[in-house]
Amino acid sequence: MSKARKQSFGSPARCTIFLATCAILVLFFSACSTEPSPRRLAQQRDRADSIVGCVKGEQSLDSLVKEAEKSGDRMLEMRARRQLGRTYREDNFFMKAIDCHQREMALGEQLHDTIAMAQALNNIGTNYRRMGILDEAINYHYRALHISEEFSYKDDRTARKNRVVSLNGIGNICLTLGDKETADSVFHAALEGEKSLGSNLGQAINYANIGSIFEQSNRLDSAWVYYRHSMEQNRLAESDLGISLCYTHFGRLYDKQGKTAEAIAEYRKAYEIMKPSGDRWHTMEPCLALAEIHLKTGDYNAAMHYLEIADHLAHDLHSLEHQSQIARIYYEIYNRKGDYSRALRYYKEYNELGDSVASEKNIIHMQNMRMRYENEQHRAEMDAVNNEYKAERTLRRLSFAATVLVIVLATVIISFMFYALRARKRKQLLQHQMDEMRISFFTNITHEFRTPLTVILGYSHMLEEGKVPAGDIRKVGSMVSRQGSRLLSLINQLLDIQKVKSAIGQPDWHRGDVVLFISNIVEGYLNLAHSRGIRILYAPKQQNYVCDFVPDYAQKVVCNLVTNAIKFSKRGQNVLITLRIEDGMLTLVVADYGSGIAPEDRRRIFEPFYQSSTNKKSIGSGVGLALVKQIVSVLGGSLRLNTVLGKGSVFTVSVPVKAPEGVVVKTLDVKGTIPEEMLMSEVISPEEMDDMYCAENVVSAAADNADSADQRQLVLIVEDNRDVREYISMQLKDRYRLAMARDGKEGLRMATELVPDIIITDLMMPEMDGYELCQAVKQSAVLDHVPVIIVTAKTTQEDKLRGLQMGVDAYIYKPFNAEELAVSVGNLLEKHRLLRESYIQAAAEHKPDAAEALPAPDRAFLDRLDTVVYEMMAVSDISIDAVAEKLCMSTQQLRRKLNAVSGDTPAAYVRSLQMKKAKEMLDRNDDLPINEVAMACGYYDTSHFTRAFKQAMGVTPTQYKKTAK
Repeated sequence: MSKARKQSFGSPARCTIFLATCAILVLFFSACSTEPSPRRLAQQRDRADSIVGCVKGEQSLDSLVKEAEKSGDRMLEMRARRQLGRTYREDNFFMKAIDCHQREMALGEQLHDTIAMAQALNNIGTNYRRMGILDEAINYHYRALHISEEFSYKDDRTARKNRVVSLNGIGNICLTLGDKETADSVFHAALEGEKSLGSNLGQAINYANIGSIFEQSNRLDSAWVYYRHSMEQNRLAESDLGISLCYTHFGRLYDKQGKTAEAIAEYRKAYEIMKPSGDRWHTMEPCLALAEIHLKTGDYNAAMHYLEIADHLAHDLHSLEHQSQIARIYYEIYNRKGDYSRALRYYKEYNELGDSVASEKNIIHMQNMRMRYENEQHRAEMDAVNNEYKAERTLRRLSFAATVLVIVLATVIISFMFYALRARKRKQLLQHQMDEMRISFFTNITHEFRTPLTVILGYSHMLEEGKVPAGDIRKVGSMVSRQGSRLLSLINQLLDIQKVKSAIGQPDWHRGDVVLFISNIVEGYLNLAHSRGIRILYAPKQQNYVCDFVPDYAQKVVCNLVTNAIKFSKRGQNVLITLRIEDGMLTLVVADYGSGIAPEDRRRIFEPFYQSSTNKKSIGSGVGLALVKQIVSVLGGSLRLNTVLGKGSVFTVSVPVKAPEGVVVKTLDVKGTIPEEMLMSEVISPEEMDDMYCAENVVSAAADNADSADQRQLVLIVEDNRDVREYISMQLKDRYRLAMARDGKEGLRMATELVPDIIITDLMMPEMDGYELCQAVKQSAVLDHVPVIIVTAKTTQEDKLRGLQMGVDAYIYKPFNAEELAVSVGNLLEKHRLLRESYIQAAAEHKPDAAEALPAPDRAFLDRLDTVVYEMMAVSDISIDAVAEKLCMSTQQLRRKLNAVSGDTPAAYVRSLQMKKAKEMLDRNDDLPINEVAMACGYYDTSHFTRAFKQAMGVTPTQYKKTAK
C-alpha cells in the first residue's frame, strides 16, 4: 500500500478520535461550570430590587421575605432581607437587623454572589458599630473589603462602592478607638474611591469624617475646611440629612471657638431641616446639641424645650444611650436651679440607664459569641455534606464520561471500516476534482498572461513605430515594467502550483445546531487571538438554530475568514463574528478593525493564488479566500467584501440552510456551549456593519460637467486593470471623449448616467463581468442603442458565441493591435451615424416609414416618446423635464439618447411632433380656428404657435389653410 494511501486511511480516523475527545472534554467542563456570570447576577439583583423597591414598611417587607422563601426565589429573599435589615437598623433594632443580614450573607454564598456578600458584611459591621461592639464591627468590614478587592470584575461600579463603604466603616471605628492616623489614611482612600465613582454624597461623608479627625485633634481651621467641602458636596447631592449634619458640625466648631450665638444659629438650621423629615435618630442630635448649649448659657427654658423633644424621640427609638444623656442634662438643669429632689431623681435615672446600656452591650456581645460558635459548627457540618456531595457528583461524571468514551470509540471503529470501503472511490473522485481545478486554474492563468502581454506588446509596437510622445516615454516605461513584473509573478505562481491541495469535495449535508457548531470552531481561535492581544466577539442573533449545513464547508469557510481577521487585526482590537438565519439563508459576517485591504487588492483577493504586492503582511498564498468563494458558489450562496484601508474589513457570507431535494441528510450532534468571554449580549446587524465600510464614489460630477462642452463622441472604457485602461485610452483620447470604470457594476452605473456613444469592456471582472454588463446595457431603455465591444483573453468559440447571443457588437482578443481597436470603434460609430442620418433624411422628407431605417430598439424608443408627447399635448403645456420623467429618464439621459437615435434635441423633436399634428389637423379640417389647433398641439399662446408653425412650414397657419383649400 502506498504512503499516500496510508495517510488517507489514517487521517480521518485520527480526526474523528480528536473531535470525539474534544466533545467529551467540552461536555465534562461545561457540566462542571455551574456558577452564573456576574452580568447575569447583576440583572437578577436589579429585577429583585425593582420588586423590593415597591414594598414599604416592616410588615410588608417581612411578608415579602416569607413569600420569597416559600417560592424558593433566593435572590428575591436575599434582597428583601437586605432592605428589612436596614429598616430594623433605622428603628434601632440592631440584633434583628444583624439576623436579617446574616441570612442575606448565607443566601449570597449559595448564589455565588460576591457583591451581595460584601454588602451584607458591611451592613452587619455597621450595625455592630452602632451598638458599640467595635471588635465585631471592624472584623465584618475587613471581610467585606477583602471580598471586594478579590472580586474578579474590579471595574464593576457596585464592587467599587462596596470597597469604599468598607473603608468608611473601618475609618469610623479607628476614629472611635482613637487611632486617628489610621482613620485619616483610610478616609482619604475612601474619598479617592468616591471621587472615581463620581458620588457627591460619598465625597460629602468622607470630607466630614476627615473634618472630625481634625476637630478631635483641636485643629479647628482644618476642620472648617473639610466640613465646608462636605457641605458643598451635600448640596450637589441634594442631601437634606448631609446638609443638616454639616450645620451640626459648624455649630460644634463655633461652640469650641466661643461663638455661642453662631453655634445656636447653626444647630437650629440643622434641627429645622430634620424636624419634618421623619428621621428620628438624626433629629435627636441637633436637639441635644441645642439643649446642651442653652444649658451652658443659662437659658433653662430653651434647654428644657429641646430636651422634651429629644426625650420623646429617644423613647420612640428605644435608645438607652440617648435617654441616659437626656437624664444627665435634666440633672444639670435642676441642680443649677436648686431643685435638688428632681436633680437627685434624674441623677439616679442617669446611673440606672448607664448600667442598662453596659448590660445590654454585654448581653449582645455574649449573644454574638454564641451565634458565632453555632455558625461555625453549622458551617463545618455543611462543608462535610458538600464534600460528600462533590465526591458523589465527580463519580457520576466519570461514569458518564466513560460511557460516552466507549460509545465514541465504537463509532470511530465503525466509521474507520466504512471509510476503508469507500477510500478507493473517494481517491478517484478527489483526483478528478484536482484535475478539474487545475484546468480551471490554467484557464484563468492564461487570461492573466494575456492582460499584461496586451500592455507590453501594444506599447512595444508604439515605441517601435515612434508613436509614443516624448513626454509619455517614462510613463509608458513604468507601465511596461509593472506589467512585466506582474507576468513574472504569474509565472512564479504557475511554478508553485503544488500549493493547490484544497479540493472542496462533495457536499456532505448534516442536520444540527449550526450556531453552536460555528461557536466551537471560533472557540478554537481564542488562544491564538489572546496571544496577539486580540479579542474575539461572537454575536449570533439566535442562541441556537437547528438546520441543514455542510460541516466540512463550514469549517473551511470559518477557519479561513477568522484566521485572516486575526492576522490583519491590530493589537488591542476586536474581531467581530455575527450570525443570523432569516428567510432560509444563513448569513455569517466576520469583521476586523485592522489594516484593511488596498483598492488594488480588494477586487482580486478571491482569485486563486493571488498575492498582494502592497500589503506587508501579504494576503497569503491565494488559496484560502479562493476556496471560500468556491465553496459559497457550490452552495448557491453569495460572498461580499466591504473594506476601508487602515480601518478594517468585513466579509459577509450568505448560504442556504436547506439541503437540495433528494440529498441524504445525516444527523450531527453538536456538543458544548458558547463561551461567555466571547459572547455578545447585543447583536450587531449586518446593515450596521455595511454602513461601517461604504465604498467611495468614483464618478466625478465635476469632470462630467467639464466635458459637457466637448462635442466629441463619448467612449466608456470598463477595465479592471489600470495599465490596460491607460493603454486603451492612449489609443483613443485624441479622437474621442473618454470615461473610465474599474468594473462592470461601476461601468453600468456610469453608462446609465452618461449615456456614452460606445462601450469598450473587459470580459473577466469582479462585481459584474462583461457578459452581464452587455446584457444589462441591451435590456436598458436608456442604453439599448449603445454599441458594446468586448476585449478579452478568452479565445474559445463558445465564449465568443455567448457574447454574440447577448448582443455584443464586436469581439477583440488580447493581446490586440491598436489599429484593430481604433478601426472597430470607428466602424461601429460610423455605422450608427449612417443609420441616424438615414432616419434624419427620411424624416425631413416626411416619409411615413422613416423610422424603419432605425434598429428595432431605437424605433421602440421613438414610439414611446411620441406617445408621451401626444398625451401631454392634450392636457398641458409640454415640459422637457416632464417628458423625461414620464420616460423614467433624467433630462440629460433623454437628451443624449434622443441625439444618438435621431440627431435632434428634445425641444426640436417635440416641436416637430407638434407641427406634424397641427398640419394633420389643418389638412383634415381647414375651418378649425387657429387657437383651437394651437391648444390641441400644446400651445396656449396663439402668437407663439403661429411663429413656430411659420418657422417649420414656411407659412403661417392662416396662409396654410388658404393653400390647403
